[in-house]
Amino acid sequence: MPNFYADNDDIRFLFKHMDLGALAKLCEEDFKFASQFDSAPANIDEAIRNYEMVLDSIGQLSGDFIAPRAESVDREGSTLNADGSVSYAKGIAESMDKLAKAEVMGFTLPHRFGGLNFPNLVYSMATEIVSRADASLMNIFGLQGIAGTIEAFASEEIKQKYLHDFAAGKITGAMVLTEPDAGSDLQAVKLRAFQDNNGNWLLHGVKRFITNGCGEVLLVLSRSEPDRSGGLGLSLFVCDRGPTVHIRRLEDKLGIHGSPTCEIFFDNTPCQLIGERQRGLVTYVMALMKARVSALPGRHWVSQRPRIAWREITRRAGNNSAWQYKSCLPSATC
Repeated sequence: MPNFYADNDDIRFLFKHMDLGALAKLCEEDFKFASQFDSAPANIDEAIRNYEMVLDSIGQLSGDFIAPRAESVDREGSTLNADGSVSYAKGIAESMDKLAKAEVMGFTLPHRFGGLNFPNLVYSMATEIVSRADASLMNIFGLQGIAGTIEAFASEEIKQKYLHDFAAGKITGAMVLTEPDAGSDLQAVKLRAFQDNNGNWLLHGVKRFITNGCGEVLLVLSRSEPDRSGGLGLSLFVCDRGPTVHIRRLEDKLGIHGSPTCEIFFDNTPCQLIGERQRGLVTYVMALMKARVSALPGRHWVSQRPRIAWREITRRAGNNSAWQYKSCLPSATC
């Protein structure tokens, strides 16, 4: 299979013509980390070489290992087990292991947590490459903004608890936002966060349509202020997957079956507050949305697959009818 970075003229053009040097200087804080961490670059040229080396490695892994498993992943899908746990398709588990061993599961995390400390722009290129190989896998690989949100807003104790394992690929996470009656309108979230007599926070309620809701670390948008409606009554919490977190079902989707989409019931689940109360939606979830931006390039490859498939069909058929398909795209009249 081809290298999905080396054969992608669009990504390589952008890589060569965007000012990655300025981003490198900003991320590396004038390259002060080079004296502290062996993996940190000492200058702009070294940083850009690192970026391209990692993209090339992901491109090769995507072409040689991930893409050949994509069909079996989609046919097998995820499995909700009798004990409430969720099993990934075999190909997803194998690819996640490869990505962890390639040390690319902490793409934007700082060096001190074992991350690459790369710009989000380079991470977006990586998600496009992975999505071309397997859109289901990209849905999990593309959730690294969860670790980024913890790094930006959580206490040092919470950062130390989770971020090293995120960077090592030992755990994955989920953005637990949507509810049965609160989808695009997140101000309507009802899942309750309350404190017990000892001041410990607990979660109670249902979330639905949660991508990778079976992940080990869950960022949960919850109503911490029962007397406040709207966004100012919401706070952001982190909790572990545990005995009080119940996956009630997996959504039966038309495609992307290797990415589990879960309905979750929180039964007085212990959790910790991220940042300050009442800023869950306005500040923290808005920051979390950069994970959505990083995932957008992957959607591009999903939208392009019918075109790519048709070109392959006509190539194998040995005819020149590809122009017929081009003239019948939605923007044209057939």
